[in-house]
Amino acid sequence: MKKGLVFCAILGLSAHAVAQTSTTTLSAPSVEASGSTTGTSTTSVNSVIGNKQFEEDKNITDASLKANGGSLSRYSLKFNLSFSGPPVGDLSNKMQPNPDGSIGTYETAIGGSISARYRLDSISAVNLGTGVSALTPVQGVKRYDVKNPFVSYDISQRVFDTQMRHIFGATLVTNPDWRAAGETSGVSYDNYLVHNIGTTKFAAELDTSFAYYFYERGPQTTRESNSGLYTLAFYPQMKYNFTDRFNAYSSLAIAFINPRGMDNNRTALWNRTLSQRIGCGYAFTRDIYFAPYLNFYPKSAEMDSTTINFSTTFSIL
Repeated sequence: MKKGLVFCAILGLSAHAVAQTSTTTLSAPSVEASGSTTGTSTTSVNSVIGNKQFEEDKNITDASLKANGGSLSRYSLKFNLSFSGPPVGDLSNKMQPNPDGSIGTYETAIGGSISARYRLDSISAVNLGTGVSALTPVQGVKRYDVKNPFVSYDISQRVFDTQMRHIFGATLVTNPDWRAAGETSGVSYDNYLVHNIGTTKFAAELDTSFAYYFYERGPQTTRESNSGLYTLAFYPQMKYNFTDRFNAYSSLAIAFINPRGMDNNRTALWNRTLSQRIGCGYAFTRDIYFAPYLNFYPKSAEMDSTTINFSTTFSIL
């Protein structure tokens, strides 16, 4: 855990400089006679387009949930970007571990999504966006991808002492790796639950993800037979909040897949290899959240299968 916190501190300092640069670039302030620059450009844009600002929902206090809930503006742009880096034991490696031999893109990458967001009220919004990625960014970008356009609806709320966020989505599959296996589209449901433990600084979190996929044909190879008709995953997490903005956490990824080659057995589930994260998160502002982490497989925790990663969420307007 000490190694994880040191890692968080180092990447957190680097991220602070990045976030300051991003904020300046995305919300370049207007120059006024008074010399005041804070938020001037964003305010001007919002006033010109009549971009209503909703009140903050005081029931949502978790920094990650607030940032992922998007801007409080009626119209905004939201970015979820992540870095899937190389193994700690081989920083020149272009590939991340794939212990299950699953279909997909497992090259190191900077990827995520960009979406236009329409807020319906203070707790819910509709998103229209697409996935983006740049493969092997450290060794020189091999390929840029804009893929898998999606539409989603999300809502954040609190029930008693548990904060939660629900996301319902539909995706059109254009990723060449999945298209080659015959996949055409998918629907999904993601749920995030955060429960603060009494008056302590600890919080327990459980994230759940379910996705169902549609194919234009049956599997033609053994590998395609192992691709999923649907997937189900649970991510239990323990978090310690040093402040309202900064936390450290450890989480597990417990994932299952219903393989297509099971002779119409819709209830059969295969376990994916258990993985674990150790990381931290920092909210530079309400709308900018940065989380570096190490990902490894407890069954064979080795340097060659432990990877360096980070995720970041930010909104503009």
